[in-house]
Amino acid sequence: MNLCPRCHFENRLGAPACQSCGATLSSWGTLASQPATSGTRPQVTVRVVRADGGPELAYSLRKDEAVAGTGGEILLMDDPFVARAQARFFFDGASLMIEDIGRVSGVYTRLKGERDVKPGQEIRCGRQRLVYEPLAPAPPSSPRMWGSPEAGCRGRLVQILEGGLRADAFPLRDGENLLGRDHGDIAFPGDGFVSGRHALFTVRPREVKVRDLGSSNGTFLRIDDPTRLDVGDQLLIGRQLLKLEFVA
Repeated sequence: MNLCPRCHFENRLGAPACQSCGATLSSWGTLASQPATSGTRPQVTVRVVRADGGPELAYSLRKDEAVAGTGGEILLMDDPFVARAQARFFFDGASLMIEDIGRVSGVYTRLKGERDVKPGQEIRCGRQRLVYEPLAPAPPSSPRMWGSPEAGCRGRLVQILEGGLRADAFPLRDGENLLGRDHGDIAFPGDGFVSGRHALFTVRPREVKVRDLGSSNGTFLRIDDPTRLDVGDQLLIGRQLLKLEFVA
């Protein structure tokens, strides 16, 4: 059967168009599109893994660009955290790029290796949305006031709830800071999507870095600018995971 990515109607195999909404289908059930103009570009398939356990959808990128969202060529359906046009895939020569055009909920890329964390950057671990804020060190001789930075604390991770509300703040001290479900300097015991040892934040005098510790669901950083994508990259948009497949 060919599953229509627009309305999810099950069409007969080889149907040229969806019998329910009329969307044009290719032979494998995705929206048909014109082939890319450059012969040096890789063939890219975007696979959407829905958080509600719905069927995984596959979209082949054959145009110069494609929009992902609740109303785009790459459909991310029934997700209140996804805008109608949330992200734009486009080719820069032979390189595939992604740009956040929805802004509110963001587009996140899965960590591969260790990465710098910039002031104001957002991180997602499991169901947690965190933002990094640097702090000016408190003078050692001054008396501490309620809410003032702790000694040896160069920054903090602030938990962001649905609707943008700020919740708990977790100090980041010099050296290694472990984030996990049950143990660590930053713990989220009620989040089953956070691994026991999920991520490690390393604080140095002039930088803060983060790396994933082999967690089941990954650690994701929000992108601010158009970002180049590569083989095996994964994206988190709203509650849906996007996996990229490249064929040279």
